[in-house]
Amino acid sequence: MYKKILVPLDGSELAKTALDQAEKLAKTFDSEIILFQVVPFMPIYGSPELVTPIIVDEKQKEAAEKYLANLAEELKKRGLKVTVMVRTGQQVAVEIIDFTKEAGVNLIVMCTHGRSGISRWVLGSVALKVITRAETPILLIRSKG
Repeated sequence: MYKKILVPLDGSELAKTALDQAEKLAKTFDSEIILFQVVPFMPIYGSPELVTPIIVDEKQKEAAEKYLANLAEELKKRGLKVTVMVRTGQQVAVEIIDFTKEAGVNLIVMCTHGRSGISRWVLGSVALKVITRAETPILLIRSKG
């Protein structure tokens, strides 16, 4: 049923809580878990005749790759099939949705940070954007934090 399970992570302990449910589902359905993180990039704007270059913080990208690799090793030791993917982009939710389509993901398992009111309005909610735009089934884990 669920052959590929995507777990978007942002490096926080809160986001990592989605791994427990993903692991249970992966064991039940003999699924592959894809650990996924988006590293934001910053466009540089200049004169119109210049091509807009993109700056990606390579140290941040390397840190994300190392973080996901360490988590993947822990999961592999427990007998799970795990791959990792780090992408760069300005809009995290869009990157999650695009990757889901490209990779043929069957389920997204993610944690909501539980923001409400003005903080959600100002910061936005990646989980909300993914829920409202993705065509893939989503298991959303409500944070207790």
